[in-house]
Amino acid sequence: MQTNLFNYTTLSTRLEKSTRTLFVTLNRPDWKNSFRLEMLFELESLFAWCTTRVEINTIFIDSSSSEFSTGLDLDALATLSATQLDKINTKLQKIIFAMMQLPQTIVMDLGHGTQTIASEFALGADIRIAHKDAKVSFNHCHYGLVPAAGGMSMLSTLVSPAFSRSWVLSGAALNESVLTNSGFITEAYSENKNEVIAQTLSRIANLAPVQRIQAKLGLFETLRNQFESGIVMDRKIAKASMITEDWRSKKPESKEFGFMPAKSMSYSVKLSLIKTEETQPTEH
Repeated sequence: MQTNLFNYTTLSTRLEKSTRTLFVTLNRPDWKNSFRLEMLFELESLFAWCTTRVEINTIFIDSSSSEFSTGLDLDALATLSATQLDKINTKLQKIIFAMMQLPQTIVMDLGHGTQTIASEFALGADIRIAHKDAKVSFNHCHYGLVPAAGGMSMLSTLVSPAFSRSWVLSGAALNESVLTNSGFITEAYSENKNEVIAQTLSRIANLAPVQRIQAKLGLFETLRNQFESGIVMDRKIAKASMITEDWRSKKPESKEFGFMPAKSMSYSVKLSLIKTEETQPTEH
């Protein structure tokens, strides 16, 4: 039996009582299910509601499109200000951190893949599955950004640092073999998608709920200090990288970005410091 829950504008939700699963579907295919602030606020509200709903065993997150999400709204990226990007990164970082502490086990179906901040959002899941043809990219640098919502600090604690360095610094589209061998996804499906989902949710439903919740808490606490220090570092790096405004350098008629050369960085930093000093209030 299924029970409909909330009336969100970016998410579809339903509760399946047989396995005590809350199904959450990103449901803005017209946005390519990108994480605009409206969607992030709704996710934050939903997860806040979940914090005391210990009777729910599992939160299952998927998407209404074959590709889970583009993450950033790539069509509108050049129009975003540094303040808007910082707000998106900060909000998403808090959501991921909260997901790791929820009493429910979070299962995420990445479908045919993710990129940019959608790949970071996946870090908040306890179990990740995907289609065998899925491609996952931490390709922020391709768009003149850094993975500031957890793709530097959290990713390095959840998979081997050798993997995270390669993934972020190459921006490569990672295939199923790489994703399963690294542990980023636990299972890949093809025609047996529904069977894989049903088996996963059934296994979780058969666990002792108190011990499952305590085990998740314990697993989080072993990494808490690394996460908390990493969050601070991510924000500092993100702020420094935004000085170039490279994400805004794509011309409407071009597929390429006119990125700032690395040798211009020192001048850009000095200029930003001057601008900051000029905007500081004068003391009397």
